[in-house]
Amino acid sequence: MQLPTTVLFALLPFFLQVNAQATGTGKTTRYWDCCKPSCAWSGKATLAAGSGPVGTCDVKDSPLTDSNAVNGCDGGSSYMCSDQSPYAVTDDLAYGYAAVNIAGGSEASWCCACYELTFTTTAIAGKKMIVQATNTGGDLGANQFDLAIPGGGVGIFNGCTTEFGAPSSGWGAQYGGISAADSCSSFPAALKPGCDFRFGWFMGADNPEVTFKQVECPAALTKSTGCKRADDSSMPAADASGSAVASSASSTVAATSATSVASSVASSVVASSVASSVVASSVASSVAAPSVASSVVAVPSSSSSSAVKTASSSASSVVAPVATSYGHHTTAAKPSTIAPHSTATATASAPADDDDTCDAE
Repeated sequence: MQLPTTVLFALLPFFLQVNAQATGTGKTTRYWDCCKPSCAWSGKATLAAGSGPVGTCDVKDSPLTDSNAVNGCDGGSSYMCSDQSPYAVTDDLAYGYAAVNIAGGSEASWCCACYELTFTTTAIAGKKMIVQATNTGGDLGANQFDLAIPGGGVGIFNGCTTEFGAPSSGWGAQYGGISAADSCSSFPAALKPGCDFRFGWFMGADNPEVTFKQVECPAALTKSTGCKRADDSSMPAADASGSAVASSASSTVAATSATSVASSVASSVVASSVASSVVASSVASSVAAPSVASSVVAVPSSSSSSAVKTASSSASSVVAPVATSYGHHTTAAKPSTIAPHSTATATASAPADDDDTCDAE
């Protein structure tokens, strides 16, 4: 069957959208360094009208309005807000935030994007968590989600001592954080619920592996950060039900279907005209050939003392062009929420190599 050129062009946006949705398998770690998230700096991604970078807070955990305020971990006044802590929605679904590194992408493609994670290992296998990417880190491997969990370890950077009076190396081990639920009782009131989450809904899981897919952000997540991507509404709605196997199977079927349609279109175009063939060929290859990235991920093996772990992360992710991104620290305007505390003076905007906070904990 030969499709008219007009039909082929009409299908082009569909193929590009399929290609833009990141999916794959990955690894999770944890951190909470109180520093300004990288996606809080202006210009990191194309945002929806009326939206701004990820919101930040001052040392009193009160919202800031200047997205160029210097990171508290660099002597500035901007810190991570406490309301960017994880929480349970149901027994099998939770919401939260994370520092992210998606294979083949950059901050331009993942800042403020949301990902539905389906845990495939540890006691929480089968549970799902939807996280919004608020940060990144130079020490993150491909397809790694460093979950923002109070008491998860400060890692490379520590703004919690200034903001909340935490020990010099943060609460618990520098990498991995605290190791017992009762340690949460001594946490600041604003961070205690997030700390308890780790030993409640999260069942103390240590760096579980996941399958992931980019989804439209739940309003509850974007309300806290004040950040929404311009392409967010084009993403599929999150699937709050189903097992890890079912979810993975659905992703595979969808990818196969898209590839088949692309191939069909390419064939039709070749039969139609040379010009159409070029367009369809381009479309087909972008949809049918997802990139597979393999990398070494620094991930501590236990929540107490290991500073580095090795994990091989391989994933099919189709995202924007590769670009170097930096750590987790950033500043941004926060609509109306409360969060961590920090002290500092502000100067200038985000340095080109701000290694904000993202440590494989």
